Amino acid sequence: MKKLLLALWAVCLAGGITAAELKDIEVEPPAECSLPAESAPIVKKDGGEPVLAEKKQTVAEQKKAFKARQKRIKKLVKQYKKAKTAEDKASIKAKLAEEVSAGVDAGLAYVKDRIAAERANLDNWENKVKADEANLEQVKAQRVEDLLSGVAEKKHKAAKKAWKKQLKEAKEKLH
Repeated sequence: MKKLLLALWAVCLAGGITAAELKDIEVEPPAECSLPAESAPIVKKDGGEPVLAEKKQTVAEQKKAFKARQKRIKKLVKQYKKAKTAEDKASIKAKLAEEVSAGVDAGLAYVKDRIAAERANLDNWENKVKADEANLEQVKAQRVEDLLSGVAEKKHKAAKKAWKKQLKEAKEKLH
């Protein structure tokens, strides 16, 4: 898990550096990329101002969007290298800046979501530890009884089976 988060952090950092290098270009989003106002859900904040709501993507949708964005970025880089005129290069560089910016934003949002999920998981573990500490003598006595009766081995096998099932389900969600 640490390696995954480290890799994501590195990708976001590298994308941030690239975006920082390209941010001096003033870019207006093309008209064909904007959504019609009717198609986006509207949410009213406390002040009563209508604000467009963001749709949460599933992990599979995020992965698909990432791959598509990477393809577009590679294509734009190739186009930039082949471009002859300064105007063409500037146009392509602006499009590339948009793609990189979207990628960095998506990467940061993903990492923030992962952090929130890990915090929730950490809270669950802390609550379990507090509950065990409150009944420490009972927990110890029960552990001894479980070891002697063979229940501990059954609990271990059941936990291992449940963990494998969770891992399988998580892999299926990614694909």
